[in-house]
Amino acid sequence: MVRSERPGEALRLFALAERGGVAMEPYASDRGLAYDLIGAQAHAQREHRIAMARDGDDETARRFAYSLGISGRTDEAMKILDPLLRRSDRAAWRARAFILAMNGDAAGADRIAATMMGGVGTALAPFFRRLPTLAAADKAFAVHFGELRRTPSRVADAANAPPLPFIAPERVASAPPPPAVPAATPAARPERRLSARERRAQEAAAAKQAAADAEAKRLADARAAQEAETRRQAEAARLAEQQRLEMERVAAAQRQAEAARLAEAERAAQAQREADARVAQERAAREAEARRAAEAATASAAQPAAPPPIAVARAPEVAPEPEPAPTTPSEPASRPAAPRVGAEDNVIARIMAGIVIPASELEVAPLPGREPTPAPAPAPAPEVAQPKSESVAKPPAKPAAKPATAKTDPKAKPKPKVDPAKAEPVRHWVQVAGGADVKALPKAWKAAVADAPAEFRGKQAWTTPLRFTNRLLAGPFKTPAAAQDFVNAIRKKGVEAFAWTSEAGQKIEKLPVN
Repeated sequence: MVRSERPGEALRLFALAERGGVAMEPYASDRGLAYDLIGAQAHAQREHRIAMARDGDDETARRFAYSLGISGRTDEAMKILDPLLRRSDRAAWRARAFILAMNGDAAGADRIAATMMGGVGTALAPFFRRLPTLAAADKAFAVHFGELRRTPSRVADAANAPPLPFIAPERVASAPPPPAVPAATPAARPERRLSARERRAQEAAAAKQAAADAEAKRLADARAAQEAETRRQAEAARLAEQQRLEMERVAAAQRQAEAARLAEAERAAQAQREADARVAQERAAREAEARRAAEAATASAAQPAAPPPIAVARAPEVAPEPEPAPTTPSEPASRPAAPRVGAEDNVIARIMAGIVIPASELEVAPLPGREPTPAPAPAPAPEVAQPKSESVAKPPAKPAAKPATAKTDPKAKPKPKVDPAKAEPVRHWVQVAGGADVKALPKAWKAAVADAPAEFRGKQAWTTPLRFTNRLLAGPFKTPAAAQDFVNAIRKKGVEAFAWTSEAGQKIEKLPVN
């Protein structure tokens, strides 16, 4: 668990094993590393000392030095590393560079990286300057696993660690092992006492080195501060750019939604214009048909009437000239032809009165009190005078043919038309899908309901045609705002939809989905 970067779970299992009677000394090094990784350096260093006293190997020594360096105890850490450094242990030199860097000596770490770390050069310079800014646990993860970022999984794992036992602060550092003597070192000579001049020279050299180290540290700190400011400005610029891109994305989405709304409105307006054009064409066709019927009736009534059958078919001989009927000054002699003309006018009037065009088609309501007036009955034809001679028998006359309209069956009253605007008023809907095949709409409805079951609970599916396709609707809603609220709710669940208002008279049908 420790080496899988799960120190919290490892410490929980260590504590469980210890309560079960398992001796922890063989696991002191790993347990110390686990404490370092959760930021408990005092507990970690106690375990490292136990491991060093029992069977201290190179890895345990490096872990102990890292723990001391994280605590800021640089000198003690270097004493632990010194025997390994004398053997040119590359991992020990890397540990020395990291310890110097985490304690603010980035320049010293740079020199080690350039000379003792395989030609890495300045590649680790950003890492060295980041180390002093990290928390203790983050420093441990950085130097042991190269991980600088505190991840959510690390935070969750640290919560698994048991409560830390109390320990007294360490006051005496463990004595480092005796320095190893390099193989190439010549035989040791007796130490010679330095003269006063040599001591002064050494002290001056030490003072000069200390001043150089202090200056290097100051420059490193200034460079680190400058780099931190640069990072801060870069982060601010990145956040500003991210905010700008987000605002542009939102604006683009709003423009796209507005364009879609305008396009939908234009399609609806175009569909309404086409519907109005069809209604106008049908009305014009009905009016033209009514005019053709009236013209045909007028032409039929204008044809000359057939002569009376009595005058041509029943008389055996020519009847004497009948006496002219007495006339008055107000009735000229040419008056007998008037009844035929009047009868024709009455026939035309009756035909025209029988042609009814609904007021809804003319878009004009009938005026009050102006009901159609029935056509007047045709004037009776004048009687033909009887001949004076009684020897001429008057053949029996056939009764005059009754007008076609004298006896007609009563017509059934037409059923009142239902106003489409009342049957299908203006309503507010939410369109969730569309398609040319109505049979496929129930499947689309079920898919939308599956994405947002709570929002669609109690909603009914409806459909209406739209040119070559069909709308799939949910609703109706009381107000456009209620429809838009429903759109916002289901969009959060991934269902694309938009609000739509049907016009008066538009047929909306329920869609069975089971």
